[in-house]
Amino acid sequence: MASSEQKDATGASTKVNLARSAVEKELAGEASNDFGEVAGQQGFARLVQYLIFFGCLLFAGYHCVTTIFGMPVAYVHRPIHVMFAASLAFLVYPSSKKRGPAPLDLVLALMALAAFALPAIQADQIAERLVMVDDLTLGQTISGITALVLVLVLIQRVVGMSLLVVCLLFLAYAFWGAHIPGMLAHKGFSWNEVVDYLGFGLEGLYSSAIGVSATYIAAFIVFGTFLERCGAGDVLMDLGRALTGHYRGGPAKIAVITSAFFGTISGSAAANVYATGAFTIPMMKKAGYKPTFAGAVEAAASTGGQIMPPVMGAAAFLMADTLGIPYLEVCKAAVIPAFLYFFSILMMVDFEAAKLGLVGVPKEELPRMKDVVKRLYLLLPIVALLVIMMLGYTPFRAAMAAAAAAVVVSWGDKKFAIGPRRFVEILSTAGRRMILIAVACLGAGIVIGVVSLTGVGLNLASVVISISGGSTIVALILIMLASLLMGMGTPTTVAYVLVATLGVPALRELGFSVLSSHFFVFYFGVISMVTPPVAVAAYAGAEVAGASMMRTGLIASRLCSVAFIVPFFFMYDPALLMQGEWQNILQVFVTATIGTVALAGGMERWFFRPIPLPVALLLIVGACLLIIPGSITDMIGLGIVFVTGAYCKMSSKAVQARAVA
Repeated sequence: MASSEQKDATGASTKVNLARSAVEKELAGEASNDFGEVAGQQGFARLVQYLIFFGCLLFAGYHCVTTIFGMPVAYVHRPIHVMFAASLAFLVYPSSKKRGPAPLDLVLALMALAAFALPAIQADQIAERLVMVDDLTLGQTISGITALVLVLVLIQRVVGMSLLVVCLLFLAYAFWGAHIPGMLAHKGFSWNEVVDYLGFGLEGLYSSAIGVSATYIAAFIVFGTFLERCGAGDVLMDLGRALTGHYRGGPAKIAVITSAFFGTISGSAAANVYATGAFTIPMMKKAGYKPTFAGAVEAAASTGGQIMPPVMGAAAFLMADTLGIPYLEVCKAAVIPAFLYFFSILMMVDFEAAKLGLVGVPKEELPRMKDVVKRLYLLLPIVALLVIMMLGYTPFRAAMAAAAAAVVVSWGDKKFAIGPRRFVEILSTAGRRMILIAVACLGAGIVIGVVSLTGVGLNLASVVISISGGSTIVALILIMLASLLMGMGTPTTVAYVLVATLGVPALRELGFSVLSSHFFVFYFGVISMVTPPVAVAAYAGAEVAGASMMRTGLIASRLCSVAFIVPFFFMYDPALLMQGEWQNILQVFVTATIGTVALAGGMERWFFRPIPLPVALLLIVGACLLIIPGSITDMIGLGIVFVTGAYCKMSSKAVQARAVA
């Protein structure tokens, strides 16, 4: 008879297939860009692959050149970025994955090329006209309508139905909002007005989201691709194995450390699961962890890569641009929450290993630290990135310089040496990786444009405040749920843009600081990657582990529990975001770290020994009091945790003594 877990896995097969589809979309940019493989194909397929290869090469090359020598004005630069991304997307993400790109896909790609080239060609004229005042020409109207329809098609192909439904709902609101009763009503807009506003200004398709995609994100994708291919990814994974592999539950700790390291250069939770989980998940299963737990550990750790400084997810660049602060300030604010996140997962896998009586990996099966140290020079590009940004250069220029450093350091190892041919192939791969995020930002631009056009953002802030009755905690819970909902099945950047556009005004109305408000929606947008029912990272982990998708998602959510708590607390005291006096920041850091250990013990129901549910709940209460900034809560929390810990320790000794007797 099949086990219950096998039945669950079979029953969730449809959802796993959806997961695979979502992950394949996210990883389409990982397809082989080997020029020899392209040359080996025949006929129409060969033509299309040539177009993709050289198109992606030009896409990435354009951004390298403009980043180094100066970018055109926004009215030129953003449409060119979209022109490349949209036309290539129809070929990289064809209508039929089985048959590959068809002639219709090529026609659509050419239509996108023409539709998005027009705003760049007529940039001077468009920049001088008044949006929704000066009439569009016939050619501009046709181009604008075509562009909007093509974007909706691409959103469905590249990102998925969830974002498409959101975009269609917002467009419907723009057209028929006059018929909605109450506070959300507006005068309504015609097709011409909507197309004019979204397609020929800097508030719709070419909004700040695409602006960030065309500057920060493009440059860091180039940097991340070169860093990964120069051998830094292998070094980071070997470093994680050498540091933690021989400890109790070593394979799971390897997964956490390597995913944290690798996530800082991949920027994609699903890509991280496949890159590191391919070897960490089998190791965890072999060591004795259940498949669901192994997949969950990898999913949770890979998701955390997007909040791990110094190279965080794309949303962090957008946050810095929106707030008008240096990117390093965003990184600084993320340090303590990121540490607590990964430290919490490490403690949970350690306690799980203790419960199961697991041991580490034999040292002879792990890389030797002295061998890893000899290869640490491959991480110099990351150091160069930080140093150059600290010297005052823009992040995208620093990323280009660090990418060049990655090429140089690669020459120290023949296996990873980047010569002319490999350089071209890596650059083309970077171009492919830009497509997904650019299309996602186009979808976010539709939402931003409609919110700006209709003024619904302020109205929604009033609605949230009205529903919450003025209670800040109720408002935070509502916006948390909205962030998780918006993030289901969509890239973190899109989830962040949607909820920041709609939710941050409400948080500001309630008196919260702007940085805390943006971090709040950002964190829950990230965590949505592992929260069921639509959790792309958890799906990927379940597929690699051969486990139940739903159980994997639920366990991953438990492992991420600290990420559900910390955002609420830094809203009331931004010391957790390293804002304020250093003494207060240090106190908050120390007590929150202790609280994280207690939280892990409560969640895993292990603290020196297996503990009953009432003791676990007591630990969780003490942990929350410790994580909440404040001297009184710290003292009460410390008292609860130390008394409970002493009880668990003494009772564990008594159990051991009886066992020996």
